Amino acid sequence: MDKAPSPAEGAKIASHYLRGTLAEELGNHESVFSKPAIGVLKFHGIYQQDDRDLRKSGEKQYSAMVRVGVPGGLLTPDQYLTLDRLADIGDGTLRITTRQDIQFHYVPKVRLPELIRGVNESYLSTLAACGDVVRNVISCPAPFESDQRQELFPIVKFISRSLKPKTTAYYEIWINGEKAASAEEEAKIEPLYGAAYLPRKFKIGFAFPGDNTTDIYANDVGVVPHFEAGKLTGFTILAGGGMGQSAGVKDSHPRLADPICNIGPDPEELLEIASAIVTIHRDFGNRSNRRLARLKYVMDEWGPAKFKEELENRVGRQLDPPTPLTWTRSNDYLGWHRQGTDSDGRPIWFTGVRIVSGRIRDFDAQRRVRSGVRTIVEKYRLEVRLTCQQNLYLSGIADADREPIAALLREYGIAEPEALPPVLRHAIACPALPTCGQAITESERIMPEVVAEIQAELNAVGLRRDVVHLRTSGCPNGCSRPYTAEIGIVGASVDMYSIYLGASPLGTRLGTLFAKNVKREQIPERLRPVIEYYKDARRPGENFGDFCHRIGISALQDVATCAAA
Repeated sequence: MDKAPSPAEGAKIASHYLRGTLAEELGNHESVFSKPAIGVLKFHGIYQQDDRDLRKSGEKQYSAMVRVGVPGGLLTPDQYLTLDRLADIGDGTLRITTRQDIQFHYVPKVRLPELIRGVNESYLSTLAACGDVVRNVISCPAPFESDQRQELFPIVKFISRSLKPKTTAYYEIWINGEKAASAEEEAKIEPLYGAAYLPRKFKIGFAFPGDNTTDIYANDVGVVPHFEAGKLTGFTILAGGGMGQSAGVKDSHPRLADPICNIGPDPEELLEIASAIVTIHRDFGNRSNRRLARLKYVMDEWGPAKFKEELENRVGRQLDPPTPLTWTRSNDYLGWHRQGTDSDGRPIWFTGVRIVSGRIRDFDAQRRVRSGVRTIVEKYRLEVRLTCQQNLYLSGIADADREPIAALLREYGIAEPEALPPVLRHAIACPALPTCGQAITESERIMPEVVAEIQAELNAVGLRRDVVHLRTSGCPNGCSRPYTAEIGIVGASVDMYSIYLGASPLGTRLGTLFAKNVKREQIPERLRPVIEYYKDARRPGENFGDFCHRIGISALQDVATCAAA
């Protein structure tokens, strides 16, 4: 006997295609939305939050986090400047997410319509940036003209646009207030999702061959293009990845996607395949337990062979086996890179700007990151490209403008990436406290300290220049993808963390639990013996994650135990 659907399923159906009571509640004088409205808000790209630092004093101060989808991470100069201007409606910061979104924090309820109208006037949207739908479609944003990766951007935008919910509720509520369609009419224009939408969120990512800067295996659907003689010849499709797990739910776990099939180069065929995989999630995902509702659990139960068989049944034909994939890098392109040439043969450049934790703000008089990026984009009319590692690229820089822009970066205290310690240069953190309602403990606020401590341990054994990828998360949901980091620090309870080791630096292998319930201040000493062992026993050129995997977690735990004795 099937289990009853979770309350969230009934709430989605009762929302009348994502309307709920949002229009009415925007018109009242309350500072908060009702509980039923909060569930609907997510589909519109909005989370209601309260400042958890203030809870300790018994006070609750409510505001909204608003997420803007940026397909492929590409922003025009005007779009970036609009987002920068709108940041003052919230706390004056822009935050780059690990899915190339932009988040606004501390937005008052009364100013939500103003913010969302401003976003849409710049031809961006918050629709489906959250909720049980296909979310922002990501892709490698590096703007090199010497390869074919630029061909992917129109395809990424096509897939993103095609898989958006078709309900007109978003535009009625936030944009122009047109009269709602009837339920019968709505049912006809929501053919992919239906009235209950998906069991949980759904993530699609594109990678470029050999370049895994998007952490492709962490997606529900991964798309890897293939080129021959400069021509797009097809795609390899992966499915079943996802980072999240839930505290106390034994069967929940992170999972890497499996290669499923190869298809041709036609974007329409790619849309057909992606849509069919979405319908598999729609029809077979767990609707009774949201903590086990991602597509990865269907893949766990079925395996890739049965999954491919079901996919073939849905598209009505056999699909070719997947091409083996190889990867050569996963790090962002930080610093200066030659993008291409102009019509006169002069170089065009882009520069990768390190944004620690993705937080674009003016920290103090010496570090004015937000002001600096705004000034440069406004003066030189540069494209901004957001990365999945929370950084940004300023692209389209004329050769004559390279030195003036470098001088402005220095003037505003925006550090050159090579000047940063190696661990900090590539570390990632989720926001966690005080805004995220899911957070168990700190992440963004403690990440620089943890990074500095781990860097000190590496320095102490003579590994000052080694890059070790570290990511912190305030809860097991893993929005910062800690399970594909060489060192993953995951919140377990207040000021307590689990440590994962042994993931591949290329994102092709998950880490394994090394230690749990480690106090925040004990993290460095728990890792010290492993780092010392790495220094003494690694092979030439061996990365930290590969070393930990080769040695094995049990042996590393023994090393740590002996050191503590």
